[in-house]
Amino acid sequence: MFAGEAHHKSPKPADKPTAYYEKRQLRGWTLRVHKDLLIAEHQALLEDVLAELADHLYRIERVVPAKAVEKLKNVVFWLEYDNPKGRHGHYHPSVGWLKANGYNPDKAKGIEFGSAKGFLRSVRHQPWMVLHELAHAYHDQVLGFEQPEIKAAYDAAKKSGKYEKVLIWNGRIGRHYAMTNPKEYFAENTEAFFGTNDIYPFVKAELRQHDPGMYALLPELWGVDQ
Repeated sequence: MFAGEAHHKSPKPADKPTAYYEKRQLRGWTLRVHKDLLIAEHQALLEDVLAELADHLYRIERVVPAKAVEKLKNVVFWLEYDNPKGRHGHYHPSVGWLKANGYNPDKAKGIEFGSAKGFLRSVRHQPWMVLHELAHAYHDQVLGFEQPEIKAAYDAAKKSGKYEKVLIWNGRIGRHYAMTNPKEYFAENTEAFFGTNDIYPFVKAELRQHDPGMYALLPELWGVDQ
């Protein structure tokens, strides 16, 4: 998910300034941890979040090409205790959108997890959700959101209808989130290519069968040696 220009302005209280976040390093990645997560009663929660995030980053480093990982290490993770402005995981591409919606503009080009408890719940059925948000960052900062091959693959997939009725992790059948736009198409299928998605195609072999065009494109975009 990413915070985009299409969202409406939020009436909720303004975001906290950067001084309200403690800067930390985790496996060579930069974090900004909200001070509400640092109080004693939230220590166990923070430890769980950091352990889960470290696990995700370790797995990402194992499967994503090293050159791509090094570029992604410029992305800052903003960890909130409970941000009423947005409790999901978001990649923030735009300073303008952040300012217009009352967010801290320093979060631009970074990833925010708006709820510590929500993060721990979400990863139960989205085991590669951190990669999903990093894929948005890679799409924006390395490839460019207007990357034509991704858009062409998305348009072809949408026209084919193959993503309209697919199996979801909870057993339901529905429209794939990848059909939201080319950005989500790239991020969702990046999850399946390198790890496990929560919507079919779940893994690399299924992606190859379901969408051979995107399967062939992803290694080129990520710099994978096949």
